[in-house]
Amino acid sequence: MRPCHPLTLLVLSSAILPVYAQKESKNVQQKPIGTSVCEILKNPSAFNNKLVRVRGHLEVNFEYSMLRDDSCSDALWFALADGSGPPGLVMIVNGTGRPGAKNSKGAAVKPIPVQLIRDANFKKFQHYLTVKSEKKPCLNSPFEPTPVDCAVDRVTATFTGRIDSVSKQLHEAHLKRSPFEHNDGKGFGHMGMFDAQIVVGIVEDVLAVDSFGRAKP
Repeated sequence: MRPCHPLTLLVLSSAILPVYAQKESKNVQQKPIGTSVCEILKNPSAFNNKLVRVRGHLEVNFEYSMLRDDSCSDALWFALADGSGPPGLVMIVNGTGRPGAKNSKGAAVKPIPVQLIRDANFKKFQHYLTVKSEKKPCLNSPFEPTPVDCAVDRVTATFTGRIDSVSKQLHEAHLKRSPFEHNDGKGFGHMGMFDAQIVVGIVEDVLAVDSFGRAKP
């Protein structure tokens, strides 16, 4: 097993934009697959090195950056295409999972390049994640409109990006692993605990709500 990457401090000030990657030596764009977080988690290797378009909400803390869907209990590691992390993520120890794939002959295939798009949608997404990470409360009545810069409870958006996954064999082995068994570090994200990650380039349809379920402007 390859050793884990040294402790990585994440600079959170930069944004990422995903660009639809062109196939090598061909001027053809790969169309993103419309799917869900839960479908990817069921069979992550089927989506490896493919562009997808999914909707989910972010759960971010000091060491974790996760894209979730309420329809399933697990999560994808959430990464931005420029290598930075979302607001709230401070540092991680990377696992040994690596992007890319293999063709039918077993030869290595480079990961589809993804470029972050820093448009108004991305800036809105970053803003609300920052407000959420700061945990700034609102002091107004629940019957009054909430200010933009406080009380963000959840940030949901639609994301386009590349999926990186461990092999089918390794994923199946992880499913059989005892809850008491030590993590092998062979996946993605913090301590390699995630069998798949999404490397995001495009953010759309951002929705932030407070603890009362009221949408932010």
